[in-house]
Amino acid sequence: MASGLTGCTSISYYAQSLEGHVEIMAARKNVGKLIRDPSTPAPLRAKLTSASAIRRFATEELALPDNSSYRSYVDVGRNDVTLAVFAAPQFSLAPITWCFPVFGCVPYKGYF
Repeated sequence: MASGLTGCTSISYYAQSLEGHVEIMAARKNVGKLIRDPSTPAPLRAKLTSASAIRRFATEELALPDNSSYRSYVDVGRNDVTLAVFAAPQFSLAPITWCFPVFGCVPYKGYF
């Protein structure tokens, strides 16, 4: 099974990806509750309120799907949630691709 997982990448890559995803999912908070919570800092409350209004407009006026998108928030404590790394051979614009079981092949790697 390990050889099936490694393919074009290593177990450590899968581990950091899984760990980063689980950390974010475990830390998320409901946007509505954060807006109503008096301990939420005013600048964050204003941004969340604006995002909620934009989301409501998208579903009510543009008929976009009313799903779970933008209903939770996580402060990751840094500017970026993930970094996407793209690579190409020297003097080439053709991307290197990485292959993953289930997801297929993509021209980038993402890191938390």
